[in-house]
Amino acid sequence: MAIKSCEIIGFPELDPVENFEFVSNTSYGTFKFHFKWINEAWSCWVTLPDESVRQAGVYPNVKNWTGFNDYGLVFVTSLEKIDFSSLFLTELYLIKWQ
Repeated sequence: MAIKSCEIIGFPELDPVENFEFVSNTSYGTFKFHFKWINEAWSCWVTLPDESVRQAGVYPNVKNWTGFNDYGLVFVTSLEKIDFSSLFLTELYLIKWQ
């Protein structure tokens, strides 16, 4: 799947906590991100503008949702693992597929 465009999603200004969510207004619409620290790993759920919800793996440089034809998500980092304290050290990109 080819990338048409992408936008960086800024994390909120807060210290990492085990359960948080935030809303991001993008040129593609409004997305709600919900993060939970479960079993020593981050889990992420995203509510899309059409109100559907998708889960995303929080892994370094792995493109999520490649099986869909609308959006993708990737956590860009030079880290080998995204642990509790390093989530906000990643760059979160929302991808628009062609």
